[in-house]
Amino acid sequence: MAIVKLKLRRNSTDGFLVILTAKNLDEETEGFLPPLPPNLESSFNEWQSAYRQIEAVRSCVAPAPGVRLTPKSVTIHSHVEHTGAVKDYLNQWLNSGDSRWQPIRDRLIAIAQQLHQSNDEIRVIIDAKDIDLRRLPWQAWNLLEEHYPNAEVALSAPKSSNTKINKLVPQSTKVRILVVVGRSNGINTKDDLKVIQDLETDGVEVRCLIKPSRRDLSDALWEEQGYHIFVFTGHSGSQEDGQIGWIELNDEESLTIEEFKEALKQAIDKGLQLAIFNSCDGLGLANQLAQIHLPQVIIMREPVPDPVAVDFLRYFFQEFTHNNKSLFTSVKKARKRLEHFKSDYPGANLVDQQFVLKLMLNR
Repeated sequence: MAIVKLKLRRNSTDGFLVILTAKNLDEETEGFLPPLPPNLESSFNEWQSAYRQIEAVRSCVAPAPGVRLTPKSVTIHSHVEHTGAVKDYLNQWLNSGDSRWQPIRDRLIAIAQQLHQSNDEIRVIIDAKDIDLRRLPWQAWNLLEEHYPNAEVALSAPKSSNTKINKLVPQSTKVRILVVVGRSNGINTKDDLKVIQDLETDGVEVRCLIKPSRRDLSDALWEEQGYHIFVFTGHSGSQEDGQIGWIELNDEESLTIEEFKEALKQAIDKGLQLAIFNSCDGLGLANQLAQIHLPQVIIMREPVPDPVAVDFLRYFFQEFTHNNKSLFTSVKKARKRLEHFKSDYPGANLVDQQFVLKLMLNR
């Protein structure tokens, strides 16, 4: 496995200091990326606004009675334009001819040529603290599409100062999944649940909690056998700065990660390695989970349409549990297979995001 990492840190208002490293290649390359251009920021905000108006998108909160979203036929046309603008402006920025940035681009291409000769799986990690950088669809950068076509792009989860990773595994020899269906007014979570329950035919052990109480969720996470994967589907949200997120656990209760972190820490100590939040606006959830050292998280940066959410889960688990592919490869292939939604939900294949604290899963 080859890991290519881009570390970006804001340097006042001048832009971003960038350090490029690659596993097993000792040298570092430093460069400087100009600040986010205003046209990229504005086009991203317009894309985000238009995307959230598409019918069937899983909102962070359920729509009030009588409230209608913009008709799909009206929204899709404008959203196609916004999606294209985001990609165009993103590539104009990342393909900048700035002499301070060019060494990074040249080195990325050179590394790709070296790594492709080894046939190793390649993982590209973006290590950025700036919330504006973390929201961008880095996988749409044409340099990565051209030179790293089979690599998955993930964000490096923020680490706390006392990071320690336990390497225990659940006592069960089967893959164990805990799936929680939270408040889901206005969205269809039955198909999500069916996709996961169907995994039992592959020998996966699945436990389902439907709108559980805090106590029921806590008791499940404290189970001695432990779980490999935690899945949440329903409503969720994050603060604007992406620091804190919450899940709508049932019709009366919302929970931040902080509010059930002891139970989660116990589950992690017993071998929990991956959490999937098939719900909207999960940046804050990923940030908080990194603080308690969950190795890998998959979240949706934006609201996600019901059909896209279901098919993402289906394609991901087909690769991960049935075809025995790696986590990175499974996410990559699942995203690629969402291309048939482009006409109905432009940009929907750009909203999922993988976060990595430490690469632990064997597959």
